[in-house]
Amino acid sequence: MLDKPTPPKGGGRRRAAAAKAEAPLSLPDTALPGPFRPFANDPGSREQYWWLWLPVAMAAALLVIFHLDSAFYLAWILPEGYGFLEFTQFVVAGAAALLAFSLLFNGYVRTRPLILAFLALSGLACLYIAGEEMSWGQHLFHWTTPAYWAELNRQQETNLHNMYDIFDKTPRNLLTLGIVVGGLIVPLICAFRPQLRAMRWSLFLPPAALVPTALMAVGFLLIGDLQKLGIGKALMQRPSEVMELYLYLFLLFYLIVFARRIRELESDTA
Repeated sequence: MLDKPTPPKGGGRRRAAAAKAEAPLSLPDTALPGPFRPFANDPGSREQYWWLWLPVAMAAALLVIFHLDSAFYLAWILPEGYGFLEFTQFVVAGAAALLAFSLLFNGYVRTRPLILAFLALSGLACLYIAGEEMSWGQHLFHWTTPAYWAELNRQQETNLHNMYDIFDKTPRNLLTLGIVVGGLIVPLICAFRPQLRAMRWSLFLPPAALVPTALMAVGFLLIGDLQKLGIGKALMQRPSEVMELYLYLFLLFYLIVFARRIRELESDTA
């Protein structure tokens, strides 16, 4: 009986590698080993109306209104509770919380514990922001702050962020840092290394479309810092309120894109 020819060494590995290369690429999925392809539904030039022109137009409008009629700005834009900035902050953060919580019922999300936990934490964070902006309903229903709480709260409101920095400056600073890294640095790195958009964890990377919103947040942050040094005080009053609005817009836009990616993953694995 003739012996069977011995296959050349490494032939099996080469065939496996060739089969892997010929296999269709999947979307970035924490449950799959890859290789992956970038998301196709991330916002592009056709959607500039919401991720580019809306943030730019809103910043320009606020600056123009302040310079044309500062009394109107102080009476209707800045006031807590009913002012445009704070009420819009509440609406934006509330919408982001609802979107994050709604995704918890998604079948794809529920089979991936990491994504489930990420969205649960995101929803709780946005709910906290929305609740704090309206003092958990006090600005809407105008109840009286209990005496013991008013003694601790520097604005005599039923919220936490006016009591201790750990409930105000610390979360805001962490959010600002995250948006600087995720909204500016990550897209810049991905522009030079596009393969980062096609790895297992790229589901969590903010898209390049969120750069304008991140820039607006950082821009108004810098205006506030300059005003503390006595520079540019005539440019705008309390730019920190505008900065906060852009921080929350970034969260909402990010979760909108995240939801689109989840739907794209669902259709890809169907």
